[in-house]
Amino acid sequence: MELEKSLNEYLEKIEKYLKPLIVSERVDIVKEIKSEMLELQASGTSTEQIIERLGNPKELARAYLGEAVAKNNGFNWRRLSAVIAFYSLAGIGGMFVLPITSICGIAFMVSGVLCPIAGIIKLVAHLMGYEITEIGISIGAFSANAIAFLPISILIGAVIFAIGWLLWKLTIVIIKSMSKGKKKLDQ
Repeated sequence: MELEKSLNEYLEKIEKYLKPLIVSERVDIVKEIKSEMLELQASGTSTEQIIERLGNPKELARAYLGEAVAKNNGFNWRRLSAVIAFYSLAGIGGMFVLPITSICGIAFMVSGVLCPIAGIIKLVAHLMGYEITEIGISIGAFSANAIAFLPISILIGAVIFAIGWLLWKLTIVIIKSMSKGKKKLDQ
């Protein structure tokens, strides 16, 4: 059984909104929706009723994107692209809250990694007879030497990275709550 033109157009819109997902995930989602459409069509449900039941393709895609992002709490660049796509579909809350938590989270995690690297660079330069004054900590009269700066940079880096990781987790929690209940094919 073939789908009517308007149902195929609906699936094309869903697929367009799901572009940031890996191909296999996107194909599985489109197949799932198409299968549901075919079942409804076979049971005599009209095209208009099927589309009404599925709802706005943008909202349905947002729910699937949210689920894809939320199913794995880890960070990777592919997941970041899905988060960005979710923003574009998430409305006002997504326009303000999600960019702040995710961008700050990523910036803090990157800074948390760079901080100990700066400590290592300063220590290696010191051991080679060079002094890098641009890297270091000075508070009032206290100035950490290259040897003392390394453990301080590791500690500061760990704290900054932990803050970034918590902000990323908060992003995932927000996405889960925003997409909760939106993806319901069987109503």
